[in-house]
Amino acid sequence: MKTPDTPDPISQYRAKDDLFTPSNMISIMRAMFVLPAVFCIMAHLYLLVAAIFIAAFITDLLDGMIARMTKTVSEVGKIVDPLADKIFVGAVVIAMAVYGLIPLWFLSAIIARDLILVLGGVWAKRKLGVVLPSNYPGKAAVVAIGLTILTIVLQQVFHINQNVIDFGEGLSITLMVASLIVYWRRLAGLLAVAQ
Repeated sequence: MKTPDTPDPISQYRAKDDLFTPSNMISIMRAMFVLPAVFCIMAHLYLLVAAIFIAAFITDLLDGMIARMTKTVSEVGKIVDPLADKIFVGAVVIAMAVYGLIPLWFLSAIIARDLILVLGGVWAKRKLGVVLPSNYPGKAAVVAIGLTILTIVLQQVFHINQNVIDFGEGLSITLMVASLIVYWRRLAGLLAVAQ
């Protein structure tokens, strides 16, 4: 139970509400990569798809790094950054599933995790007034998913052993589950303290 002289554990998650920061603009640009990526999947231009994936991954590294270096982490950025990831990855994996490039169970796991995180984020914002940043297992899951999808795309051009892809899918699922557990434990702990 929180008392007036108890430090606020939620304050560490509070940030400014700036929209027009360099890191937010990079995140928005990443979301726009989805159109050329889906078009290239439809056109079976897999090397271009891979190039777009790598560019999206670089922007994902850059936006967070720039936000921390310039001290421009914002509440909007904590929404825009993961939302850009979800838009890009979600649309790409749906397109890949339509063309039979990834199994439906893997698509379902990715979409289900993203929906759970979005709903959890909305709930956290309403209950705590802050957007919780992603956790390390969540970041690792995004990297594992991205590398697995990239490997599947490159398999269409180069000979890549299916065991490599199976390992990537298994690792992605493990990290997705771990990230959800960590996220919900942190959220439950903050809700308990905030009451």
